[in-house]
Amino acid sequence: MSTRSPAIAMAALITVGGLLAACSAAPAASSGASPTPTPPLQTPAASPSPSPSASPALGAELVLRITTEGGFIGPAAHLAQLPVVVVYADGRIFTPAPVDAIYPGPLLPVESVRTVGASGVAAIRVAIAAARLNAGGGTNPGIGADAADTVFAVQADGTLVTTRFPALGAGGHGPGQPGGGPGSSPDPQREAALALLARLTDPTDMWGGPAAAGTEYVPTAYRVFVAPGAPVSSDPATSQRPVAWPLSTPLASFGRPAVPDRGIAGLRVGVVGAADAATLGPVLAAATQVTPFSSGGTEFTLYVTPLLPDEAAG
Repeated sequence: MSTRSPAIAMAALITVGGLLAACSAAPAASSGASPTPTPPLQTPAASPSPSPSASPALGAELVLRITTEGGFIGPAAHLAQLPVVVVYADGRIFTPAPVDAIYPGPLLPVESVRTVGASGVAAIRVAIAAARLNAGGGTNPGIGADAADTVFAVQADGTLVTTRFPALGAGGHGPGQPGGGPGSSPDPQREAALALLARLTDPTDMWGGPAAAGTEYVPTAYRVFVAPGAPVSSDPATSQRPVAWPLSTPLASFGRPAVPDRGIAGLRVGVVGAADAATLGPVLAAATQVTPFSSGGTEFTLYVTPLLPDEAAG
């Protein structure tokens, strides 16, 4: 299978889109900050060795989660970044939905869901094992720190095992590097991981399972990062009027202080679920990445992601 598939290009575009949004809409950050991975609820701890995993919710047993981390990007770039792929044991495959190339983009990212059934999940497990992704590890082709890592987290015998590939795909397959071009030294695990990623991000690939139309995921909870100050737009013509924060808890005391703070002084993070999520959801869906939110006479910038079925709502 060609490693330059449209699906990989789509995954790369998602990552670049998160970068552009973070750079254009982020409030001023403190100096000297370096990028950090997404919080544990969104990205599993990256380690070649097995590590314990929390018990998944009934009906949402995790099989595989693929995320990107690091790279030469702004400190807030990961705050609203979705996983590239999430696969569940009931046959659901979650991927970020395509977004229109407009500015400003929507505040709330949307997930697409397709269901491949039990036979599809069985085929995915075989591909995971063939790529040795249930054993941990990963390869480093000598790519610099400005290239993002692709992290595969596999649920194996009750343990979450992670495998990290720096610059997987674009930038990681040049001549003389593992898996790329004439004179290169192909890395079978790296090639197998890239092929698996290509198939999982292809919305038409049902893995031998029953054909079914994809749907849009309807979240029941949200992770919200709150930064003091209104968003900074790269185009003054796109500035928007503040939207009143609809919940009773003021944004100044929402959640808890984010640790690390991604170089954004006063950054806070919390989860909105249950009835509050039903109230907040339509407001988030109508907002853009440069929409200010007002609370207590002050404006704030929000970074929001939907919580996926296996993530703890608390």
